[in-house]
Amino acid sequence: MTNQAQSEQFLLTHSRDVTIINIDARVNNNNNPVIKYLKPGTYEVQFIDQSQGGMYDAWSRWSFVYECEENGENCTTGWLNEYYITSSEFIVSVPTTGVYATPELARSKAKNTSFTLKFGSEVSFFISDDLLADNQGGVSLLVKRQNIRQPPSLLGNLVLVGLLIASVALTWFILDP
Repeated sequence: MTNQAQSEQFLLTHSRDVTIINIDARVNNNNNPVIKYLKPGTYEVQFIDQSQGGMYDAWSRWSFVYECEENGENCTTGWLNEYYITSSEFIVSVPTTGVYATPELARSKAKNTSFTLKFGSEVSFFISDDLLADNQGGVSLLVKRQNIRQPPSLLGNLVLVGLLIASVALTWFILDP
């Protein structure tokens, strides 16, 4: 679990909590995932690249690229864009959309996802590969907690009712001496 602290960056925007998760393909498989505690809520997950603040564009389980079509797709070996997200509440598997000649092409074809946590919990992010030594690159994910307006709490409603009653009583007292 040596890369967990180095594999995540935290940002805060005005309206959302935003975290960049960097999954190192040579370190972070299901035996050593990047783990992040997240609050309850719905999260949007976007596959990002280095130009968007991530450390990686894509990952490869091979040390070379072999037999690609002219457009850089359908390679025998090459760059991938698959990743996994798990918690005690769910398992999200985002399969690769193909095997590509370049990390940039793999990144451009990547799929985004979302998940919902009913309770705050640790969430694991990783790639699936047992032999990590020959891997290259990694996956960078922008994880954004969505702002879903929560209904007012019971206490908040009681306070509002109390204020309404007090203002009616005060108005009645002032108008009816």
